[in-house]
Amino acid sequence: MNGNDASVAMPQSVADVEELVKRLYKPGSPKIISTINDQLLKLQHSTEGWNLADALMSSNDQNVRFFAANTFTVKLNNEGSNLNAEAAQTIRKRLTSWLAHAVSQHDSAMVVRKLCATLVTYYIRASFLWDRPICTIAYTLHAGNEDTDHLPDIDTTLPRLNQYQVVALLWFSATLADEVSRLDSNTASHSKVHNAMEVNVQDASRTMSAALKAPDFKINGEGLRCFLTWVNYAQPVWPRNLEALQHLRELVEPATRSLVTQEVQNDALEVFRDILESYTSFFQPDHMRLIGRIVREHVQPVLQQALRDQIPEVLPYGQMVIAYGVANVEEVAEHLDASEHAATIVNLHFDILRAPGYPGDDDELSIMSIEFWNTYVEYVNDTVFSQDPGAPEPTWLPSAKAILLQLVELLWAKMVTPPGNIANNWTDDENDGFKEFRLDTTDLILSMYVCLGKEMLQKLVALALQSLESKQWRLLEAGLFCLNALADNVLEEQAGEDTLAAVFGSSLFREMGDFSQTIPSQARRTAIDILGSYGNYIERHVEYLADAVRFLFASLEMGLLANTAAKSIAALCSACRSSLTGELNGFLQQYQSFLAGPTNDPYTKEKVIGGIACIVQALKPESAKVAPLLSLIENVEQDVQQAKDNAASNPDMCEVMGVAALSCLAAIGKSLQVPDDVTIDLYDDDEPAQGQRNYWEGEEAEVVQHRIMGCFSVLQVLGNDGDAIEAACQVLKSGFAESEPGPFVLPPSVTVSFLQQCTIQTPQVESVLSTACILITQHSKPTSRRIPEEVRAICQQVAHFVGQLQRPNRDPGIAHGCIEVLTRLFPHYLHLLLEHDSALAEQMSAILDFTLQAIDGQDPFPKRSAAELWAKLIKPPNVPISDDARHRLAQVISAYGPQLSLTLVRQIGGFASRSELDYICEPLKALIVNQAASRGWLEAAVLNKAFVTESGSIGDTEKRRFLLQIFGLRGEMRKTKEVVKEFWAACRGTVVSYS
Repeated sequence: MNGNDASVAMPQSVADVEELVKRLYKPGSPKIISTINDQLLKLQHSTEGWNLADALMSSNDQNVRFFAANTFTVKLNNEGSNLNAEAAQTIRKRLTSWLAHAVSQHDSAMVVRKLCATLVTYYIRASFLWDRPICTIAYTLHAGNEDTDHLPDIDTTLPRLNQYQVVALLWFSATLADEVSRLDSNTASHSKVHNAMEVNVQDASRTMSAALKAPDFKINGEGLRCFLTWVNYAQPVWPRNLEALQHLRELVEPATRSLVTQEVQNDALEVFRDILESYTSFFQPDHMRLIGRIVREHVQPVLQQALRDQIPEVLPYGQMVIAYGVANVEEVAEHLDASEHAATIVNLHFDILRAPGYPGDDDELSIMSIEFWNTYVEYVNDTVFSQDPGAPEPTWLPSAKAILLQLVELLWAKMVTPPGNIANNWTDDENDGFKEFRLDTTDLILSMYVCLGKEMLQKLVALALQSLESKQWRLLEAGLFCLNALADNVLEEQAGEDTLAAVFGSSLFREMGDFSQTIPSQARRTAIDILGSYGNYIERHVEYLADAVRFLFASLEMGLLANTAAKSIAALCSACRSSLTGELNGFLQQYQSFLAGPTNDPYTKEKVIGGIACIVQALKPESAKVAPLLSLIENVEQDVQQAKDNAASNPDMCEVMGVAALSCLAAIGKSLQVPDDVTIDLYDDDEPAQGQRNYWEGEEAEVVQHRIMGCFSVLQVLGNDGDAIEAACQVLKSGFAESEPGPFVLPPSVTVSFLQQCTIQTPQVESVLSTACILITQHSKPTSRRIPEEVRAICQQVAHFVGQLQRPNRDPGIAHGCIEVLTRLFPHYLHLLLEHDSALAEQMSAILDFTLQAIDGQDPFPKRSAAELWAKLIKPPNVPISDDARHRLAQVISAYGPQLSLTLVRQIGGFASRSELDYICEPLKALIVNQAASRGWLEAAVLNKAFVTESGSIGDTEKRRFLLQIFGLRGEMRKTKEVVKEFWAACRGTVVSYS
């Protein structure tokens, strides 16, 4: 039977209800539960509803009793606030008597908890506040019925309750605190409920006190959970209500007894850990001392034994220690020598890291302990660096540094990778857990370095060298991993130069490069990373280059190490380019050997060839670069030819080889750029004298550019491959970054020709348009050569794209690229759009209509570019243009002003998103400031019948006020934006009024 089956007959008796539940009820099925609830709600609206409800609560089926309570929860939520005093009292008496009966019959927890929740719903929803509900429930549980005339104090009732009754009372009390915590205390309807909790907490605390002191462990556990719920309630509601908080704080001492009681110790550890983490200030200083003593005397021995034995139950003890340490970090840091508690916490955290096992596998606590150490280090750093200059360092700082130096060694040992027989059996979660520990530890190490500096570097170097000497490769890898994490920080200062010499001058890279030794691949991989990270150090110490380079090229031939080695070769060659020029021929030979080997793939080829090109860039004079550069390009040409040869027979190989060729060419071009950090030599005589041509402008160098451009021929077979198009763009862009002629500074016609071969169906045509944008920008700089013919050709192709698209929303990416090209025409190429006799003149209207559609569209990037274009078009040109062009520009603005105004007003009237308004304001401001006719255009647009605001709540009066405001500001941008956003919000209907 379906849970939504409307044919279910409404039950008329207890037997009918029992049958209904028996047939339909399936735990966890919301549709079926809803069906049963609906039927019972209908039943309870009948005349005999309450009598039948009483009978339902006496049913032998606990599911029936559960649903009876549940339906009354729904009824109270819907109708509770409408009850009069008499009805409210009647309902409450029935509910409390049902609870008393259920508890006396030792009913299931499911039913009793649901009745407690129903009573709490009554308490919250009834219009007549129920005084002292906990006291009422306690008496009713004892007497069986509520007695409103005689309600003894709860201290009198509690001793008379049995175990089941006390537990039910605790459930009710906890549910009360939990449900009331969800109510907003700032609303009038809920504030009285929260105010009453200041009285309820007195009865609740007495109940919890009795429970915590009871000899029954079940009652102790429920008392702890109830205590936690009330503390969680108190945190946001009573932050400064010391009187209310005191009732709960008096429970701390009896609650701590559970910390030393084995049967409820785990529950107590969880409760205290939760409060320590989320509400540390709840505990007073004497509470912290008490908890600290318990941790030292009771938690410490259990935790240490569990760590030694690797018992899974270690977790709650360790979490308690971590939470206590974080909550008391000031004492731990500043009073280590004077406080037994502080010393205990530090020692236990050391024990956690010393324990056997691997983080993420059989050691979860090490991962968790990083939180404490992060807090500890942050406290030390904040305290030290917040001191006034010249102030003496804190007396406790030497002890803290000693602690951190011990921590360095423990973290190093804990980061050691497991042997293969363990790691190979790890699940993904275990592997991720170990990686997470290493990542978190890396962040911690960086924070520690702020405080320890050179001392920490010396410690790590000593550990690494010690491991190298004893050939404990996994320990060595952990040390190198830590040094690698510190590279950026260490290289910023000179203090570590001598310390690093011990590593780079050791036998490390000779050992790692000896592949006859059995060394874990991870150790070699981390050693390779070190060379990439410390390239700037090696640049200053060229004596270490030979070992480093030999090791890297040897690693390049090893399958598991090739990618890492290629990456480090690129980084090392980039950093040490000037020091490696003498080794260039050897590098070129090694590259040829590498190409013949099995580890030659697109990634490694691109990285290594780019690294060698860095060395070529450092050669002097410029003519010395030609031969090695042609040697590198020859390798690219071979890939190009292979791609062409495989075009028909093996399209996949054609694509791989072709894209790899262009990517390698782009890597060469990028590496040949002059590094940003190169010192300018004022006496360098390699620069051409005044009147002389740059070397790369001479005929001798033309062959290099012809060879580079010849590699683009691969696009003849890969013209529809997006990766190839993107790689070709990267080749062109590599030359744009140069300020002087160079081998990759190709003629502008190359980019123009590339664009002209594209259609709107060409993959990655957006990248080609972006490349054209950069070309125009480069040739718009004050010192650059103007290229009007090439830019005119680019504009004609863009106009062709616009004609093919017709609407920006057909392909927003291409539309954005086209409009971006047009915005680059300002100011030096603006006249190209305004020529009467050009092919562009005929397409001018279509282009401008296209940009207005973009502003009026939904796609953000074309809209922003089009708004920028119109803002530039309206502003007076800041470079000289002909009278004819100036006249043509005025005609364009005059013709399009009304339409542009209506388009902008529509956007401001609610059709733009809020984030787009700043862009829309730019052409609006340009109109107001620069066009005398703009007042009429904008007024006509605002009052146009076609301008309908989204909310429909803005009339002509508000529209005219808006116009007066923006024209009164005369383009003052900040205030204009504020006025526009207010009007936009009013048009959207998101503000109450607009005035």
